Amino acid sequence: MPTTGVDFLNPHDAQSSLDDIRRFQDTTRNEIVRRAFAMPRVIVVALGLFLGFASIDLETPWRLICFALGFFLYIGVGIVYEYRAAVQRQPTMQEMLYHGMVLIGVFVVFVVGRVLAFALFHAPAHGLMSQAMAGAVLAAVAYVAATPINRSVMRSLVRQGGGRG
Repeated sequence: MPTTGVDFLNPHDAQSSLDDIRRFQDTTRNEIVRRAFAMPRVIVVALGLFLGFASIDLETPWRLICFALGFFLYIGVGIVYEYRAAVQRQPTMQEMLYHGMVLIGVFVVFVVGRVLAFALFHAPAHGLMSQAMAGAVLAAVAYVAATPINRSVMRSLVRQGGGRG
């Protein structure tokens, strides 16, 4: 009987290949989350959030400069890390919603920090050491402190979404 040059897999080889694919997918998903919440990236994003929030109470020329720099750090770091990533993927809607909820949470921490600075320390409303500065410090620290929680939630969302957008 002539052979066509096609070798068929036996069931054991097929299962072994599927197991390898699943293991590589898990490794890829873990790498996506690890890079998304690498500590240098988290610190630079927190610095961007700090500059953006702290600029609220500054005088007019400094307000715009600090806010633009903070916004650039926050958005720019995300763009650079995603551009340099070994795996490029679209985030799922759940992931985008989660990131939005994290930003809302950071903003709430900022507002609470601002109110506490006024109530406890009688911080002035404008200037360098103002209520916004205290709230910005608290928001940036909260963002960095929440990194382990954010990693675990994102890991489950990436696994749930199958790593696809």
